[in-house]
Amino acid sequence: MVLLSFDTEEFDVPREHGVDIPLDEAMAVSVAGTTRILDILREADVKATFFCTVTFATHAPQVMRRIVAEGHEVASHGVDHTRPQPSDVAVSKPELERLTGVKVNGYRQPRMFAVDGDELARAGYTYNSSLHPTFIPGRYMHLDVPRVPFMEGDVLQIPASVSPWLRLPVFWLACHHYPQWLYRRLCRWTHRHDGLFVTYFHPWEFFALGDHPEWRLPYTVTRNSGEEMARRLAALINMFKADGAQFSTFTDYVGSLSNN
Repeated sequence: MVLLSFDTEEFDVPREHGVDIPLDEAMAVSVAGTTRILDILREADVKATFFCTVTFATHAPQVMRRIVAEGHEVASHGVDHTRPQPSDVAVSKPELERLTGVKVNGYRQPRMFAVDGDELARAGYTYNSSLHPTFIPGRYMHLDVPRVPFMEGDVLQIPASVSPWLRLPVFWLACHHYPQWLYRRLCRWTHRHDGLFVTYFHPWEFFALGDHPEWRLPYTVTRNSGEEMARRLAALINMFKADGAQFSTFTDYVGSLSNN
């Protein structure tokens, strides 16, 4: 099973580098990127999960309608990506449900930071995907947690996939920077080993970030952004389809576990 997901947020990366990008400009980048992603998914006829902030959903109603209309899942990515608050777990779920008219079952904390499992359960989530079980200096140190989904209380934890043995990350940044033969080989190996592949991207990756030096973005972010990233995502999907892999939203995956 392949679970594709997209952290659908207002584009705030410049703020991490001292540039105060206006919200309308940030939204334009994210809307353009999300539209490109939806085009790729529609052409491939696969479904995915969009972890959306309330800010994004509020300012991009047409995109949200398209996500729902084309059969994708809406999950929560908090309220405001730049300023996450402890209350976001409880507040974002009903707000997203009101804005989209669909039930929200899952949560992912901005930047994949830790979130309290009891709070998730009280808010009514069935799954959480806020765990990256790898080591990335300055960001994650989770080498002692399971690589595959596990129950924590009443909430199913669905970690982002990492390779067996060495726990090499295979998320968005790896797709940007690994040689593509190596990246796809790691993804295929992980999927065959675990029977599951979980990864995530961001809409702004599918925008030509390198054309905007005024945002002062590092090379690690701008490299292969825009149409090259669109080609890489399409190639990843086509590889899994050629292997006969099935694609699923997170909620449908959770449902399949309860039926077995």
